[in-house]
Amino acid sequence: MKALLVYDSQFGNTEKIARAIGDALNIGGETILLRAAEASPAAIAGYDLLVVGSPTQRFHATEIVAGLLKGLSLKDVKAAAFDTRFDMDEVDSRMLRMAVKVAGENAYAAPRIAAELEKAGATLVMPPEGFIVEETEGPLRAGELERAAAWAGQILASI
Repeated sequence: MKALLVYDSQFGNTEKIARAIGDALNIGGETILLRAAEASPAAIAGYDLLVVGSPTQRFHATEIVAGLLKGLSLKDVKAAAFDTRFDMDEVDSRMLRMAVKVAGENAYAAPRIAAELEKAGATLVMPPEGFIVEETEGPLRAGELERAAAWAGQILASI
């Protein structure tokens, strides 16, 4: 299996998750990690599996990830999406918690990324996943790197 993991990261947390996923996917074959800023539709072509990740910012993926996903053709490609996010149970802002409750799944980047991947013709092999950061700049919650590797193992088991 030939896999490509495309990600964006603002403070290094999403990159750490991407590396943990990539390391675990390497068990199933060659996995290339590529920052979204370095990716192009041509660079994404030719892979059996595409995993895309982004920090959640203002309920969306970063602009670079969102822009990259527009207009892709991913027929016969298996895909998965992840994001990094806050644990809303630990956020002090009632307004933010209310906004997330109203937005539901669309409050996070991963479901939006997954929808774009499907729109491009990819088949999702796992539901979108979110990994928790403690503060805006991190760190990741304890155990998230291990959870990311386990999620990658589930991806491998599903294909």
